[in-house]
This record gives sequence, structure tokens and C-alpha cells, in this order.
Amino acid sequence: MATNGGQWALDPSGLPGGAWAPTGRAHADPAPKPGTVPLRRLDASDILRGVFATARRYPKPLYLPLLALAFGSAVLLGGCVCAAWFLATHGTAHGGRPLTSHLSGMITAGAVVLVPALICATIAYAVTATVSITVLGRHAVLGHRPPTARQVWAEARPYLWRVLGTQLLTSVAAVAVMVASMVPAILLGVLLHSLTALAFGLLLLIPGLLGAVYAGGRFILAVPVVVLENQRPAAAMRRAWKLGHAASWRTLGIACLTRMICYTATQLVMPLVGAVAARLAPSGVLDGSSSNPSSTPFTGLILPAAVVGLAAVSAAIVRAPLTPLTLGLLYTDRRIRLEHLDTGLAAAVAGTAGHGPFSVCPALSPGGRAGRPGGAG
Repeated sequence: MATNGGQWALDPSGLPGGAWAPTGRAHADPAPKPGTVPLRRLDASDILRGVFATARRYPKPLYLPLLALAFGSAVLLGGCVCAAWFLATHGTAHGGRPLTSHLSGMITAGAVVLVPALICATIAYAVTATVSITVLGRHAVLGHRPPTARQVWAEARPYLWRVLGTQLLTSVAAVAVMVASMVPAILLGVLLHSLTALAFGLLLLIPGLLGAVYAGGRFILAVPVVVLENQRPAAAMRRAWKLGHAASWRTLGIACLTRMICYTATQLVMPLVGAVAARLAPSGVLDGSSSNPSSTPFTGLILPAAVVGLAAVSAAIVRAPLTPLTLGLLYTDRRIRLEHLDTGLAAAVAGTAGHGPFSVCPALSPGGRAGRPGGAG
């Protein structure tokens, strides 16, 4: 079996044996693995190993931006909580009926906390996804040395607004499918003037939910397309829809598997944290055995609450990049299966590629049509 520049083992037909040999060929050489995953079609175990290997090898560029974001969000939300407490406790100080004024203050206080929290969560996921996929595509898959957090942020920042736009479009698409499934039920109830007809029509929500999940599976690779192919949101969603053809349920399944592993690990750790917090709490407060719980000073509960809160935030930060890394590797696998991306990645590792490793080449794209070549990668 011949070799090609020390990078690929070639079979007699001239094809890279490690990448294209059918399963079970005894003489096929293993695929090259310059980075955290082998350059071949990836199964679920390859993807999971690649996710955790990337997190272990590149902790600083993955987690330092998240720590900075978490600190800023904590400061902002802390101020919002203080403002909400002030509004809730002083809601009756502005005239009007006490009950009405108090209710208005509570609603305003809730909005003061929930709206910034939702904005922070949206931005946090966008930053996490952009940074994680940048680390994966530009460094981890190619086997580069770990970059600095500042370098990764400089590479990821130009795509942040596009990622936010892609998240918005994906959410709108899923909601639109659900709403479309509700329209016949509402029309049926209105035209027949029957609540029973409306109730039976609501059964259409079941296929609507399945349709929304399916659409989510087809669009789930849109963010990696934005970051690695330098696409705009609408173009990225069209591209993700094509890449997800006949693989949306597999993609969703592997992404959910990663989430389940992270959730299980968190659930194993949190009871230990709860036990530590219980030992730090004043005696008899948490189990209700105290004769006068109201006499317990509030400061005695600050340390246990801080321990639980710190553990929960730390667990959220640790698992945050894992899902975007999974999506990045699922995107890489789809490109390898459909467009022979492994040859482009091998050329990039060897330094012979004339374009970015994730650029869409006309000769490799399905039907001979290329997407917009991106500068990313």
C-alpha cells in the first residue's frame, strides 16, 4: 500500500485507504489523527471522545471567556435582584390601593430580573457556541497547539452577531411550526363555535411538536456553518438543512446523549454539595427541628447558599462548551460523509491546502455546487 506524502495510505485504486476503505477491510490502515478526532467518518464514540479530549486539551481558550462572561452576568443580575427587591418591598409607597400597587410592584420586579436573565442566557450561549466551535475547527481538529484566550476571542468575535441571528431564526422557525399546527384547531373551534372541536383540534399539536423537533434537528448545524464557513444566518440555515438530510434524528440523538451525560454527572455531584451545605447551615433549620426557625439569623444561611450556588454555576460553566463541541464534530462528520472533508483537513495539516480546511469546494460539494467559500477555518 502506497503512501501520499506520509499523510494518507493509498489503496491500489489511489484512494485514501484509511478514509474510504469499507468497514471490515483487514488491510486498511487507521485514519490519521492529528488532533482530537481521527480524519474519517465519526461514530458516536468518536464524537464523545473528541468532545472531552478537546475540553481537556484546550481548557483556557474554552473556559476563560466563559468565566469573564459569568462574572459580568453575576454583577448585572445581582444589581437587577437588588432593584427587584426594592420595587417589590416599596410597591405600596406610590399611592393607589395597596393590593393593586403591591401586585404591580411584584410584576415589575419579576420583569426586572427575568428579562435581563433571558438576555444574558441568550448571549452566553452565543458566546459559548462561537468560542467552542472556533477552538474546535481552527485548532483541535487540526492538532494545533492551544492558543491563548485572547487569540480565540479575536477569531470568534466577528461571528458573534451572526450566531445570535442564527439562534433567533432557528427559534422562530421552530415556533412557526408549532403555531402552524395550532391554526387549524383554532379555526375549527371558531367556525363550529364548539370548545369540544377546539379541544380535539388541539391534538394537532402532537404532530406540530414532532415537526418542530424535526426542524430543530435539520437546523441544528447552522451555528457551526456560520463559524466555520463564514455564512450569514439565512444561508447557514439553508446549508444546515442540506447537511442534515437523512441524518437529523442521529444528530439530535448524539447531541442529546452529550447533554444526558453532563446532566447525570451533575446530578451525581450535587447531592454531595447539598450535604456539605447542610452541615454548614445552622442546626435544625433545614430539617425543621428548630424550635424557633424565625430566630435564626439570615447571615447563617448565606454560606450554605453560596456553596450550593457556586457549585451550580461551576457545573454549568464546565458543561457549557460540551454541546457546541458536539455540534461542531457532528458538522465535521456530515462534511466528511457528504463532501470528503477529510482530504481537505489532511491537506491543511500537511500545509498544502490553498484555502481554509472547512471551505466548500465545488469539486467536493454535492452536485458540484459550492457554498460560499468562507475565510474561516
